[in-house]
Amino acid sequence: MTLQVLDLDRLILVADREVSSFKGINRVRESLQANVEYVASRDELACWIVDNKANLTSKNIAFVMVFDPEVVEISPCGSEFGLLLEYPRICITRSSDLSTTLRSIKTGLFDFIEKPFSLEQIRKCLELAFFEYEFATTINNQFRNLTKREIETCELVVLGHTNKEISEKLDISVKTVKVHRANLMRKTNAKTVTDLLRLHDTFKSNTRQGLTDLATIPPLKILNTQQTNKCEKRQKSLA
Repeated sequence: MTLQVLDLDRLILVADREVSSFKGINRVRESLQANVEYVASRDELACWIVDNKANLTSKNIAFVMVFDPEVVEISPCGSEFGLLLEYPRICITRSSDLSTTLRSIKTGLFDFIEKPFSLEQIRKCLELAFFEYEFATTINNQFRNLTKREIETCELVVLGHTNKEISEKLDISVKTVKVHRANLMRKTNAKTVTDLLRLHDTFKSNTRQGLTDLATIPPLKILNTQQTNKCEKRQKSLA
């Protein structure tokens, strides 16, 4: 399966009282092809979000936040910083206060790096964060482009149903099922049913992590791990 990942503008926000963190990350920005911005306090971060809210909500950028929890703790409950939870966050700290760090980890961090860190360490972490976000966004966009019937067909395909079974469940002809199936495979760039299962699993993961706005796409049934394993076993038996 060949997947062309979206080429998005990259932005890194460093929230840390220690300006050395910003200076270090700024030294690797060219290799990451990213812009780097800096805030040193909770108040500065709040102002930054107000100024950049339109850009963040548009989802037209790949954004990664690097922060020290001593500057700000990002809570999913009623926080003005909740928008940041939709993007990868890397926690950097040398604090001996483990409770603060653990609370940050529970909000779903991309990674945790202890200070002092090497430039190569932070560069690799940022590159991976950008790639995974861009990959997830690419898959989300592919599923957004599916029609309601293609979504329904997709749900039944990943469950292991045959074309005949799908036609009976959706009350359409087998020929129409084949058309929907071909369209969803083309739109998702899936070459095999195994590819489609993997893409669907990634999309499911994005939805659970809040990376997908379900209001902007047709309803897609989310499979649990047990169902996915059953589907994979069934597809192997049919291969």
